[in-house]
Amino acid sequence: MPIGVHAGSTFRHAPTGSGWPSYHLEDSILQSTAFEDTVVSFIAEGVFQKFPGTKLVLLESGFTWLPPLLWRTNRSWRGMRTEVPWIDRAPAEIVRDHVRFSLQPVDVPNAEILNRIMDHARSDELIVFSTDYPHWQFDGMDALPDGLSDAMIRKILIDNPLATYPRLRPAAEVEPAVREEMAP
Repeated sequence: MPIGVHAGSTFRHAPTGSGWPSYHLEDSILQSTAFEDTVVSFIAEGVFQKFPGTKLVLLESGFTWLPPLLWRTNRSWRGMRTEVPWIDRAPAEIVRDHVRFSLQPVDVPNAEILNRIMDHARSDELIVFSTDYPHWQFDGMDALPDGLSDAMIRKILIDNPLATYPRLRPAAEVEPAVREEMAP
């Protein structure tokens, strides 16, 4: 079963290194650093090695921060492997196998930048569809960035969620005629 982590809400401890945010702007922007902490902790503590079937799904705090984190984590790990011998391969590979991110809120201005991030991360399997509804800032009918290829749209809407959430597969395997009858 995947582990979903949603940043925000009420925390037992201050969610940032500089304490409690005073404004929603701070809280919203700094949630990505909480996710960076989560990813690095899961890797360094060996969670994915101990539980190899684990999928970590990070919800509603973007993913544009991922490529620099992968680069830095790989670089640091190379020099510190003796400290964490259970990490059996580059951290970026572990992230590609085990971590997923919800699409919304989209923190990229267009599909070109999204595609570039996927290229830097070397994976088109990292993003799963979400709408961010009913939050006030949700993108409505523009939940998918304009300009995505049909293949990428299929990955985000169908293939990646089915690979991440195996319990969805039986519903997705419903006969097409039945699916059309069930449609609103």
